[in-house]
Amino acid sequence: MKVVVTVNENYIYPLKVMLYSLFSTQEEQVTVFLMHTEISAASVEMLRTFCSSLGGELLEVRIKEDTFENAPVMDHFSKEMYYRLFCPWLLLNEERVLYLDPDLIVNGSLRSLWEMELDGALMAAVRDRTIGVLGCRMKRELKKDSVYFNSGVLLMDLKRMREEIKQEEISALITKWQDDLEFPDQDILNLLCEGRIRQVEDAYNMTPILLYLKEYLGTLSKKKTRRFAKIVHYAGHDKPWNGGYRKAMYPLWARAEWHAHPQVRLRIVGRLLLEPYRFVWGLWQFVKNHDWKRGFKK
Repeated sequence: MKVVVTVNENYIYPLKVMLYSLFSTQEEQVTVFLMHTEISAASVEMLRTFCSSLGGELLEVRIKEDTFENAPVMDHFSKEMYYRLFCPWLLLNEERVLYLDPDLIVNGSLRSLWEMELDGALMAAVRDRTIGVLGCRMKRELKKDSVYFNSGVLLMDLKRMREEIKQEEISALITKWQDDLEFPDQDILNLLCEGRIRQVEDAYNMTPILLYLKEYLGTLSKKKTRRFAKIVHYAGHDKPWNGGYRKAMYPLWARAEWHAHPQVRLRIVGRLLLEPYRFVWGLWQFVKNHDWKRGFKK
């Protein structure tokens, strides 16, 4: 299994947690391509040693510093997010890779996803259910019946992408829409590959906000949810490794963080004690943002 991650130095901490969850749940040999511009040699070596200790391999792919220097970035996004769009040309010897965001937990085997037939599609991804409800500017640029996908988990056919897409197309889209992008790389990906992305089940890219009811309405439901979700993606500003995290599914993150960063186990225990607070806050958010006649408010 070939996995791609694109991060900067600020995301080394969560990346290590994600990698632990990945290696501890896969039976296959996993090779990770680390794409970056500015991560220190010491951090790269630490990650390489960490992956090796878990039976995996990490290969470094360093990108030139001036790459995407003029591309729009905002909020918690960084220029490294664009690297996934150029995987076909950054990994010329690879035909297929699985891209994973660093802010997620792998909760089960990804073999079925990795071996999936794409049937002519450029990639496979999960629909973005949050954007489906709230909408975004770029979604309105797609055809009415098109699905808007989340870019946090992507099974990419690099060979077909090299055949059907030119690098200049991506750069042109970034330049054309730079003032309208809300989820930059994701917006570009949906515009570029519209109609050429295979939709896969939500289990491969579930966000905690969509799991609130399944997680908290009874123990049985909670266990079923954790078995169903092969990947839990902590998307958005609220991250489980920061103080004050208020979304669901923290115990799943804590389990991997416990092994990846044993020096913070006391902090993890403290945050686990806040589960009742997260439960109450989650139910309040559901009540506040729900129209009981029409569904979620837009």
